[in-house]
Amino acid sequence: ERPFRGFTPGQVARKRGMVVPNDLKMLSEDSPVRDLIIDPDGSTLILCHEVCLQHRTCPPIVRGVEESSEPPPENVRRLNVLINNDDGILRCGEFSGCKWNTDVRRAALADVLKVHEYTYVEKTSKLCSATPDHPKAIQTLDADTTVSHWSFEAALRAAGSVCEAVDKVMAGDYRNAFCAIRPPGHHAGPRGIVTCPNDPDGSHGFCLLNNIAIGAAYARSMYRNDGIKKVAIIDFDVHHGNGTEEIVRQLTPNTEHAVVRTPFAVGAFHTSSYKPWLDENDINDVFFASTHGYGPRDRQPIPGMVQGGWFYPASGETYKSKSLASPSDIETPNLSEFLLSQSWARLGDDYRNNCCKIIDIGLSLPYKDDPYHHSLQRCELRDAYRKNVLPSLLEFDPDMIFISAGFDAHRKDTMNFGYVGMLEEDYEWITEQLVKVANTCCNGRIVSALEGGYKIHGGIVSPFARSVASHVRALVDGGSSRELYDKDEAEWESQYEKHMIEEKEKKRQMKQARAATAARELRQSLLSSPRQTNTGIVDEQNHEDALLREELPHNDVGIADEPSRKRARKPVDYKQLLEEMQTNSPSK
Repeated sequence: ERPFRGFTPGQVARKRGMVVPNDLKMLSEDSPVRDLIIDPDGSTLILCHEVCLQHRTCPPIVRGVEESSEPPPENVRRLNVLINNDDGILRCGEFSGCKWNTDVRRAALADVLKVHEYTYVEKTSKLCSATPDHPKAIQTLDADTTVSHWSFEAALRAAGSVCEAVDKVMAGDYRNAFCAIRPPGHHAGPRGIVTCPNDPDGSHGFCLLNNIAIGAAYARSMYRNDGIKKVAIIDFDVHHGNGTEEIVRQLTPNTEHAVVRTPFAVGAFHTSSYKPWLDENDINDVFFASTHGYGPRDRQPIPGMVQGGWFYPASGETYKSKSLASPSDIETPNLSEFLLSQSWARLGDDYRNNCCKIIDIGLSLPYKDDPYHHSLQRCELRDAYRKNVLPSLLEFDPDMIFISAGFDAHRKDTMNFGYVGMLEEDYEWITEQLVKVANTCCNGRIVSALEGGYKIHGGIVSPFARSVASHVRALVDGGSSRELYDKDEAEWESQYEKHMIEEKEKKRQMKQARAATAARELRQSLLSSPRQTNTGIVDEQNHEDALLREELPHNDVGIADEPSRKRARKPVDYKQLLEEMQTNSPSK
């Protein structure tokens, strides 16, 4: 039997590189191309370290205590719902085939300094060292980022886990890896805070070291003779990965300017900045793409009131660098004479802003807060990948793909203010597409690291836990799947989703129309049979007023003639019930 796509189950299995059972083979089908001896199924590695649980952002969280304040979004419970031995979602039977590494190494200082300035690293290290090793002892980096005694050690272990994941994947032991770590890192730039015109002050955004950038730089430098030339970073956190983007922009020499004013004089300072990962070819061999929310924090600001500000970090407007959109328009310096000619020093700002391979997809708030526009919002996100990110990534042809995996774009996560509005299946879909690209370009090599995601209420069944599970599930499935990315299938899928959304909206509107018609007919029938008063005189006006005060039964789609699914409950007099229980109880 053929489903609507026109493939038999056997053809789907063959497409994914799986062994096709004989009863699913058609007479015209050949045996599978994949040799399971040469290309066996791979497994997924999960990396973490207990010191990441010692990164305290608030005093111990105690529920039921009045003086205990609400904990910040980024707190230790985010990891507990994932990796706790008793009830962490990644410890459940579904992921029993995953291998664990719970004692990852620290990131080497040389690897950290490929992306961060030493002054920033030293400042953060000293602040944490000066903080007492006490559960309630914390220090603030800014209004939203706090650290404790073990925070810098946790940041080193988090970055080290990404580097160790690279080692394991490159050794062929695992096909992909997921790093369950904190603190997150994609807002951390070369000097920590990254500013922009919409937010000239900026903030750390819960981040200390840029874990994924450190891992990508490590892969490009350490394995340059083992087939790793091009690396790609994909960020699907709801917030723009401004720190990672700024690090990528530092792959070309740049001059920074600052003006200092005093009562007696005005001075100008100029300093050169350049943070290469390997050599002068970095700008051609590093790819960064981020999909995120961009725009005002409020959907409809109140007229005459001050707007609620920009959605954090107020950067990431939709943009595609010319080196990807139109490479012929970018001047190409003589890289072979990079140090001798200093040709890059004579290039203008336009070149520096467009020579790096960067894609930003700034998604706006939905026009309305209803199911139809939520569906369009999800379709817009998927189309951003199908029509922009994935084709460019495929053309870039990476040797390893890194994922900044943030899960705060979930529709139920309040940190996103309504932006992006993903569901669990969207995280699984994006990961599946990246696995297909990895299968096409780099033998499935993917390293993913945890970034945001804060809706942890509910523990193992929380939106955060279920979203992470969907992401890891797709990685696990990628261990056995060898399916390649297909642009034609992506286009078909886009058209099909839009068709289904429109059909669903038509049915919803039809239900609403039937509900309005039923309510109107019921009202007319009640008005046509007015009640009589005790004296037998018809009081039509009073009857009509009573009808106006009555509420017709309704459900969530507004259909009045359908029965309610909720069970009718009778009111309970608990005082009388207690007296009956005491009366009927046997005497002592």
